[in-house]
Amino acid sequence: MTRYLWAPAKIENSGFSSERKFEVQLPGDGGKVVGAAYIEHFLDQNREPLSEGIPPYGQTMNGFVKVRVLRKQGDTLFVEFPGTDVFHVPHEALEDSWTK
Repeated sequence: MTRYLWAPAKIENSGFSSERKFEVQLPGDGGKVVGAAYIEHFLDQNREPLSEGIPPYGQTMNGFVKVRVLRKQGDTLFVEFPGTDVFHVPHEALEDSWTK
C-alpha cells in the first residue's frame, strides 16, 4: 500500500493555472527541494486543498506538498517529491497523513 505524507513547503504559482511551484527546506544540512506539480498535490496552512488563483500570482505562501513514502530505514524515510528525485528525510520533518 502506498503511503503519502505532507512536507511543509513554500508555494507559488507557475506558468500553468493547474500547476504550482514548491520549495521544501530539508532539515539539517539536507539542502532544499525545488519542483513543480499539479495543484492536487498541495494543501494550504489549514490543510485545505488549494483553489484556483491561490496563491495570487507573484506571491508565495506557506503550505504543504504531498510526498510518497518509498521506504523507511530507522527514523529516516526515503520519499519522492512530485516531479523530483528521491530524498531521505527524518520522519519528524513530515506531517503524518490525514484525509484530504
